[in-house]
Amino acid sequence: MFRKYLPALLVVVLASPVPGRGQDSPDAPDPPQQTVMVISPEAILKSGSDVVGKSKFGDILTGREVNGDWLWIPDAKGWIQSKDFVPVEKAVEHFSRIVEKTPTSQAYFQRATVRLALGEFADAVGDLSREIELDPNNLAARNERGMTYRRLGKMNEAKSDFDAVIAAGAKHPAVFTNRALVLIDQATTESVEAALVDLRVALELDSRFAPAWEASAEIREKAGLLDKALEYYRVATEIDPNFALAWNNRAWILATAADAKFRDGQLAVECATKACELTGYEKADILDTLAAAHAEASEFKQAVARANQALKKASEPEKKSIQARLKLYEAGKPFRQTAQ
Repeated sequence: MFRKYLPALLVVVLASPVPGRGQDSPDAPDPPQQTVMVISPEAILKSGSDVVGKSKFGDILTGREVNGDWLWIPDAKGWIQSKDFVPVEKAVEHFSRIVEKTPTSQAYFQRATVRLALGEFADAVGDLSREIELDPNNLAARNERGMTYRRLGKMNEAKSDFDAVIAAGAKHPAVFTNRALVLIDQATTESVEAALVDLRVALELDSRFAPAWEASAEIREKAGLLDKALEYYRVATEIDPNFALAWNNRAWILATAADAKFRDGQLAVECATKACELTGYEKADILDTLAAAHAEASEFKQAVARANQALKKASEPEKKSIQARLKLYEAGKPFRQTAQ
C-alpha cells in the first residue's frame, strides 16, 4: 500500500537453535495461549532449518508453546523468535518508551501502526498528526491518517487528507482509491460521480490494483447493478486471492440477492469460507456472510452454527441484525435482501 517502508530496529541478540515442530499431538494438553504483535520490519517463522512463513511489523499472532527464545505459532506451523515480538497488551507501552526516548516521526509512525492494529483509531490519528508535524512532506502519513479518519466516520477530514496528497503530486492508485471510498460513503450523486472518476484514474495507473476493482464493485452493488458488482469482485479476487473483503462482498450478493438469478449457494459458501480463512474466523461480519451462504445452500445447521459464532464476536450494534437472521435459519429459511 501507499506507505513508507519501516527500517529495521537495531536489536542485538544471541541466537538460540530453532526448535523443530511444535506440540501438535491431539492427546497433549494445549499450552496457554499468547497473543503477540510483531515489532520487527519482517519476522521469519521457522521450523528447524526451514523457513515456513513471514510476518510483517504490526501483525498480531496467536502463539502457544514456548521453547527457549522461540514461540510456536500454530496457524503458521512455525516458530517466531522473541526479539521479533512483544505481548500485544504491552505493544503500545513498548513503543511509547521509544517515543519518549527519541520522539522522531518514525517513532510516532511505529506507535500509530500498533494502535491501528489494535483498533485504537483516535489515538492513532494523534500519532499520525504528530508524525506529519515533524515531517510535513510525508505523504504516506497523511494518506494513512485519511484512512484512519474514514474508519472514525470523519469523512470531511479524510477527504481533506487525500486531496492534499493528490494535490502534492502523488500518482499512486491507492490514494485515488482511498478518496473514492470516502466519496462513496458520502453517498451523494456528485460524490459518487467523483468517485468513479478517481477509480478510473486508479485503474489507469495500475489496471491490476485490486482495491480499485473492489471499490468499483461496491459502487455498482449500491446502485443495484449486481451483475457488474459480481464481475468486479471476481476480478479483485483473481488479482489478489488474499483480498478477504472482496471475497466476502461477492459471497454476500451470491447468498442474499433479492433476485434469484444472482444467487448461488454453493459458490457463496466457497467465497465466504475463503474470506473466513483469510481472517482466521475472527470477524463477525464475515462469519455472518458465511451463515447466510450456508442458509442459501439449504445447510441450515451450519448456518445456525456460524451465526452463533458471529454473535459471540459481534459488537453490540452488529448483534441485532445477526440475531434476526439467526431466527430465520432456525426456522429453515434463508435471508433475502429487499429488492432495490
